[in-house]
Amino acid sequence: MGCGFCRNHRIETVKIVNAESLNIDAGLFVVKNENCFHEEYKVGKVLGSGAFGEVRRAIHRESGEVRAVKIFRKDLAKNEASQRKLREEIDILRSLDHPNIIRVYEYFEDSKKFYIVMEQCSGGELFEEIIKRQSFDESNAATILQQLFSTLAYLHSRNIIHRDIKPENILLEESHDIMNIKLIDFGTAVRLKNSTVIHGAIGTAYYIAPEVLSGTYNSKCDMWSCGVLIYILLAGHPPFDGQNDEEILSKVKKSNYNFKHKAWNSVTPEAKDMISSLLAPSSTRLTAHQALSHPWIQKYSQKQEIAKCFLDLAVSNLQNFHKGSKLRDAVNTFIVSQCVSIADTKELRKVFKAMDKNGDGKLSKEELFEYFSINMGREQAEGEVKRIMAEVDGDNSGFVDYTEFIKATFDYRKMANIQFLKRAFDLFDTNGRGTISAMSLKKILAGGNVCEDSIWSEIITNVDLNGDGEIDFSEFEKIILKKYNEI
Repeated sequence: MGCGFCRNHRIETVKIVNAESLNIDAGLFVVKNENCFHEEYKVGKVLGSGAFGEVRRAIHRESGEVRAVKIFRKDLAKNEASQRKLREEIDILRSLDHPNIIRVYEYFEDSKKFYIVMEQCSGGELFEEIIKRQSFDESNAATILQQLFSTLAYLHSRNIIHRDIKPENILLEESHDIMNIKLIDFGTAVRLKNSTVIHGAIGTAYYIAPEVLSGTYNSKCDMWSCGVLIYILLAGHPPFDGQNDEEILSKVKKSNYNFKHKAWNSVTPEAKDMISSLLAPSSTRLTAHQALSHPWIQKYSQKQEIAKCFLDLAVSNLQNFHKGSKLRDAVNTFIVSQCVSIADTKELRKVFKAMDKNGDGKLSKEELFEYFSINMGREQAEGEVKRIMAEVDGDNSGFVDYTEFIKATFDYRKMANIQFLKRAFDLFDTNGRGTISAMSLKKILAGGNVCEDSIWSEIITNVDLNGDGEIDFSEFEKIILKKYNEI
């Protein structure tokens, strides 16, 4: 997607002790844009609608990039609780970094509406694809569910429950492209904080878990919804049906379903076992991690083919990556998370997923070691992984997150696009004076909540070529365009 960041913005604060502890991640740049939404975007056709508003196609005026915008009408969400829930949705979205979760870029608010700007997927809803196909073969169904289980494993590990898994909330990146799905609509998502369970029934009748109707449940409610989804994909109809929500929910509570329809005659025992393991009592229901290891997923989900040239280039870039200065690291994170298109990262996502052996949406030291030890000795592989983690793990999470991987492996020539650099420079030039100062960095990267003001001057000093205490665009361009091994 194009880069639509503006100078007028607000960023939530983070506490910083020194320069080394300054964590750079994609969520840092998902901010509130204080400009008028319609000055920044041209609004197009309706892509979907809901209780509080609609989703529309939007074109960023400066870059021409096509995005999607979720528009909430305040008059339909009058109470403070509804608006607080919206802000929680934004907070959750900006904290997520997974290849199968919709990316959010920025958000706006005016007297009448909220606007959340996200990436636009041209393939439409999985629901529409189900209507067209009527049913899916097991290979396609397993491929969709493998990605969904990966997404839920990632969310649940972060104590986030989606609570509305259904085909309408799963988008295809491109038309008929079941290899690249995106989970959307975190309006009902919730964080588990000091409790292991939550209360309050919410969800869509066909997909809601029976324990949700009872009012006490946990992350496994999402897994029940996955069981319903598999059933629909393979049979072409839901396991719990009725003339209205009351009839449907009554059948959900009883949890009685069967495989008697003729559509099930050609379905494998592994698929039926997968469904039975999900449409089960919460205490015995599979977790997302367990579902990823189920024989049906392991046997039937499709593995994406990776051209050797792309694989070799990605691995070479990963091995040679050097994050350089904090400013350069922030700029590169901004470019890959806010400016680079979905198409430009497609092949790298294949490599990332291939390395992500357990499918949880992040690369561990063990997964990197497993990959590198194939072509080098154990000691050499351990050293390689240690170096990669030190350079690539920018937020010090102990894992290589998705955006960190893209940042390290992305084609440097595309990263150095002059338009991307100019937009990144404008981001840090908060006063519009044509220079970046220590205070500008402080405003962007910490929101003013810091322990040591000297770290901002330190970052400037490390990249200030003429020693005037600020960075102009010429200096900025030279620093950012240096090859990794020259910094």
